[in-house]
Amino acid sequence: MEQYLESSTYIDWTHPKVQMVAARLAGSESSHEAIAKKCFEFVRDDIRHCSDANDEVLTAKASEVLAASTGFCFAQSHLLAALLRANSIPAALCYQ
Repeated sequence: MEQYLESSTYIDWTHPKVQMVAARLAGSESSHEAIAKKCFEFVRDDIRHCSDANDEVLTAKASEVLAASTGFCFAQSHLLAALLRANSIPAALCYQ
């Protein structure tokens, strides 16, 4: 499971801003399920999809997505995985 907790080029959960948002979302929750739900809802509700927003900004790293508040679905997935991993919740990706 360790590989699903690592920081990487695109799932850069050790970035200070990613860690700050991850901690804010977790708040005083101790349940991984509750934290995962908050992280998912944050990405779903607060991060715009580039196409839907007619945004020309192209992001890939979780920290870039967070800074720009926009990204294609794969980039949003990077942010979600980073937020989960920052909260010690193993997360993996599968692209289709």
